[in-house]
This record gives sequence, structure tokens and C-alpha cells, in this order.
Amino acid sequence: MASSQGIHRMKQKTLQEVFKFSLYPIQQFEGTCATYKQPVEITSFSYDSDKVLHMDDRQLRYYYPPNLAEEADLTKGYDTYIPKENAREPIDALLDALFHHQQKTGEKAISGADVVSWRGIFTKILCTPFTRNEPWELGATLWNEHDTDLSMAQANAITPRHKEMMYWGYRFETICTVPKPPNEIKSSDDPDLINRKLELVNPNIQYCSVAKTTLGRTRLIMGAEVDCSNDVKPPPPQNPVGSYVELKTSKVIQKEKDQFTFERFKLLKCWAQSFLIGTPKIVFGFRNETGILQSIREFKTLEIPRIVRGKPGMWDPSICLNFANQFLEWLRKVVVIDDPRTSYTIMFRKPFREIEVVHSGVGNSAVAEKYISIFWDTMSKS
Repeated sequence: MASSQGIHRMKQKTLQEVFKFSLYPIQQFEGTCATYKQPVEITSFSYDSDKVLHMDDRQLRYYYPPNLAEEADLTKGYDTYIPKENAREPIDALLDALFHHQQKTGEKAISGADVVSWRGIFTKILCTPFTRNEPWELGATLWNEHDTDLSMAQANAITPRHKEMMYWGYRFETICTVPKPPNEIKSSDDPDLINRKLELVNPNIQYCSVAKTTLGRTRLIMGAEVDCSNDVKPPPPQNPVGSYVELKTSKVIQKEKDQFTFERFKLLKCWAQSFLIGTPKIVFGFRNETGILQSIREFKTLEIPRIVRGKPGMWDPSICLNFANQFLEWLRKVVVIDDPRTSYTIMFRKPFREIEVVHSGVGNSAVAEKYISIFWDTMSKS
């Protein structure tokens, strides 16, 4: 689907050129849904407890439901857990993984992509038509995104209550997973089930998938942390994303307002997050205000839009995908300076009616020189 929007320009007081992409009228994104291909994993990598990067699957864990009678307290271990080192993940590991894959297989995957980033960035874009009160800001070159002052400030502005609720999510992941396939668990006194009750929560430990897909005419590569898998990962070239599982916590639904909030906001972001990387199942742990698990419920990612379809004030997946498709096509026409050492700032802010793009100049790129020499040479020759 080609973008119906032109490239609107204006000048700031500093004489920087500003490009604008309008969200209104929202009806412009209705209609036949843009094509989104099934994501295919290119490679994967792991971070260990010391945040050391490994080009393997050592941190892939498997889903095994928690015992609510013994593992319901999500606050357990909060005083001793190891916080995540970086609230925002630098793109370095994603580029390292792509370079390692290139060396190992000879496949120059990055040269076939139009946009390369983390899933979280694509999730922000996909949800923008229905989260029009949440500002965001990104930095980008022709092939990279990086932190800006606003994005770093948002990452650091975490209240004690928010920090505690983030821990509940990490704790839920710990008590829902084991380090071996679930069919190898033979009894409730299996050592891995016992150990996870006492395990120190360390969100620096991660398993990440790197996948390629296409939205409309825009080819994407994204990296994404994967919580766990339902089954043993098949060898290449088989695609493992169909076994991945997303784990989430949410407040217990007690009244109509809770139901609306869950469907309007929580399900939107969880659907987008899982749909983008091809994760077919989301497991929700519903907890009370003090972090005690009350119930577990599974959702199929592709069935979530049916839950909200036709309800007042809800979101529409077709509008999300059409918006993202048109925006990314437009962005590729705006970010045109062919220099990996320069960057643009992409802003969505009050009054939340348009996305602005400004050229930030040379010398602002977050791309390390090693990546420029590796990938820029690859892309210039392809």
C-alpha cells in the first residue's frame, strides 16, 4: 500500500527542516490491511547473568505453569533481585548477532533490509494510532536507531511503585519457566521446579531472537527478547517462532472499567508485541494490588483482535498495520542522507496529531565505527 501522504516540510527557528506525518484523519488508515509476512528467525543470541553476550541459545527457557499454591507471591525476592543494567537496550547486540550470522553462513541479511531495530521500536509505531497521549522520541540513521534525551529521560523516570510492578513481571517469568523441555519434568519435586522457587531474579539474563519479515513493501529485521518456548527449538532452516511464548502480568479484572482498560491498552500492546515477532501464545498472570497471583489465562495472539472487535472505544489491528506501513514508507523517503555517521530525530509529542522528523546533523550517530566498517561496506557493495 503506497503512502497517501506527501512530505510536508516546515522550518524551525534554527533553520532545521522538519518533516511531518499526520495521524489525522484516522480514517485514512482504514481499508484493506497491509500484508505482513510470517516472521522467520535469522539467528539468536543470549545474555548471561553478567550481561555477557553469547551467540547461542544457552538462555532459552521453557514454559511450565506455576503452582499457585506455592509460587503466587510475586514480591518474593524483591529485596535481593539484580536490576536490569540498561532500561533501554543498545542496538549493538543486534548488530553483533547479524555480523556473527554473516560470518557463519555468508548470508548478508542486513543488506536485504530497509529498517533494522528492536521489536520495541516497531511496537511503539504499530500502537501509535491508539496511544495518542504517550510521547516518544527516536533517533535514526539510514540503518540504525538510538537513544535521544527524551527516550533516556523516560527510561530513567521510574517510580518505586513502577519498579516493584516491573519486578512482579520478572518474577512471573522466573516461576513460569524451566531450563529444560517440559516433557522432561516428571514430578512436582523435580529439582528445576524446586530451584525456581528460590532462584534469584536477574532480568539481565536473556534469550533473544532476530527475525526478518516484510510489512507492505518495507523489509524489516528486528531483535526481540523471547520469554520462553513450548518445545525444543528445531534446527535451521526450520522456523522456531511458532513455539515461542510471551509471559505477562496484569491486574485482576474485577469490574467493567478493569475489563475495558485491559482490552483497550494491555491487549493492544501485548498483541502488537507478540504479532510482530510471530509469537503465537501469550500467558497472562492476573495478580492483585499486592502482587499475589490469582489466576493464569492463555491467549492466542491471532485471536486477540476478535476480543475487541466491534466494542466502543477499542483499537483496530488493520488501522495499526496500515498506519505503520504508510509511516515506514514515508520515513524511507525522508531519511535520505547517505551517511552512517549522521542521524535524524523522530518525535511524537503533544498535541499528538503528527510525527515529526528532524535532521540532527553529522556526529550524532550512535553507530560504533566497527559496525560502519562491517555493514556499510557490505551494503555499499550489495
